[in-house]
Amino acid sequence: MRTPPHAPAVRYPCGRSPAVGWALAIVAAAALAGMAAWLALGTADADMAVKAAAGLGLWLSCAAAAWLWWRRMPMGYLAWDGGQWLLDCGAHGPGPVQGRPHVHLDLQGCLLLSVRPLRGRPSWLWLERRSDPVQWAALRRAVYSPARSKAPDPAEATDAAPPALDGGITTKT
Repeated sequence: MRTPPHAPAVRYPCGRSPAVGWALAIVAAAALAGMAAWLALGTADADMAVKAAAGLGLWLSCAAAAWLWWRRMPMGYLAWDGGQWLLDCGAHGPGPVQGRPHVHLDLQGCLLLSVRPLRGRPSWLWLERRSDPVQWAALRRAVYSPARSKAPDPAEATDAAPPALDGGITTKT
């Protein structure tokens, strides 16, 4: 049986997307407007201050968490060399991180990925076709193709071929 072809090497830029930043800002503004409407239409005067403080605190913490998530998105390159994945943030990060990306959302023109290193927290990436339209198809092939590492897995190497019992002579059946 022929082995499937593996995706070619690709290097794709990643960074903070202005579109994602605007989408988060719009969601935060809509949530603030909803909270204001909730306070104006559905509360009594006696407990309005408590509800306003709780609602504003919750909104502020959610908006801050979304802003921090967006600001901490790695800026650099996601690279596939045919055997391993590497997230290289250059001067913006701690150094190259090796880890396989996992697709969480695929909108055909955009991908939300997480790259989990061997140790530490995952890095979240929002990749868009417009960052490098020429390499977009190669990136998608690489993300969805089965990874073949350069060094064989020891467990697979021992399970792949049982030892020959007849002095190394194999017969076709």
